[in-house]
Amino acid sequence: MKINIYSIYLLLLYMIASSFFGLATLPVQKQDLILALSLMVIVFYMKELNAKSLNEDRHFYYFFLYGFFASIVMAYLNFAQPVVYSMRAARLLLVYSILIVALNILLKNVNIKKFYSTIVVLSFIIISINFYVYLSGDTSILSENATVLERLGEIRIVIGTFSIIIFILFFYHHLSESKWFIIPLLGLLLTVVVVHKTRSALFPLLIIMVIPLLRVYKAQFVKVWMFFGALILVSFIVSGYEKSIISPITDLFMLLIEESQTTKHSNVNIRGLELAYFWNFLDEKSMIFGYGMENIQFKVLYVTHYHLSDIGLFNVFYLHGLVGSILYIIIYWRLYRVSKRSNTPLHLTGRSIVYFQILSPSSIFLYSPEYMFLFFMFYILIKNSNENMSKYIKNKGTQDA
Repeated sequence: MKINIYSIYLLLLYMIASSFFGLATLPVQKQDLILALSLMVIVFYMKELNAKSLNEDRHFYYFFLYGFFASIVMAYLNFAQPVVYSMRAARLLLVYSILIVALNILLKNVNIKKFYSTIVVLSFIIISINFYVYLSGDTSILSENATVLERLGEIRIVIGTFSIIIFILFFYHHLSESKWFIIPLLGLLLTVVVVHKTRSALFPLLIIMVIPLLRVYKAQFVKVWMFFGALILVSFIVSGYEKSIISPITDLFMLLIEESQTTKHSNVNIRGLELAYFWNFLDEKSMIFGYGMENIQFKVLYVTHYHLSDIGLFNVFYLHGLVGSILYIIIYWRLYRVSKRSNTPLHLTGRSIVYFQILSPSSIFLYSPEYMFLFFMFYILIKNSNENMSKYIKNKGTQDA
């Protein structure tokens, strides 16, 4: 069997970016490993690069380079963080600018359809790890960096969330290519509801999935949700009442209703307090150019129970200012533009990634290498697909003439 070295590079980059699904404690920071591996790809396969690809992706470089250098300057001006510490904090943005160059090389040399089975396997690995820890309570298999929390009186682990979001969108739009994708799709949805218990992922996903089903795929809508209901019922019977599958679903919706009826502990109220807290740090220049990214090795700047990730796009505005926010939005606009060229499952997946970011009230994925790796991957695949379609149309026109 012929081994595709490009596929190996891709899988290795993905596994490092995802921290091996919380199972491995990496010897060095994952962004540094991604940088090293990306540079190896570029050096070894320099001949695969072309100026056109680099120019098409210039919007990404604008943001990443701006974010990196502006953060260094503004962190020094706002809270006197030394340049060396600022470079360490913001280096992830510089890593992304190298990673997208490497992925442009790698994705031209693999057949993405051959990766469908790999995406299925990776999905079942993520599902298995999440449910094993949830049902057994055994966190010993996880690395020290894995996130283990509590919600609704039960354990809540957050492993592979970023992959789950994109894989759900991928399987959903590719159901027309394989009806068996319904199995990992529903398994991933159950993971979001039961194990992760995260509404900021669940409800945007449901909105994205339900609207087109109601509009176009009425027959599939009935089949999908009948299957989903049967799966929930079987899971309920198998798991028993101690670790019910039903109760996390109902509890999650009840939590939403209860929070809408009270102001003291409501989700909206908490996010409002967080927004006001971080807003107090800003002045006119930091509103324009950002406050700068804090390096925890320098000092802990903020109260621990306030999280920038809870307040969505404000995260980018706070760290990179109005200029950075505009450049960041342009990145998603770029993905949307290339995805609008067609209605293939791949193009629909790309558009849904944009819709998810718009709909999710808290999730800004810029600072997650796992998500950004997949974001870049789909962007480049769609871009290459458009290029191939243009070549096909041009050649067909020449032949007809």
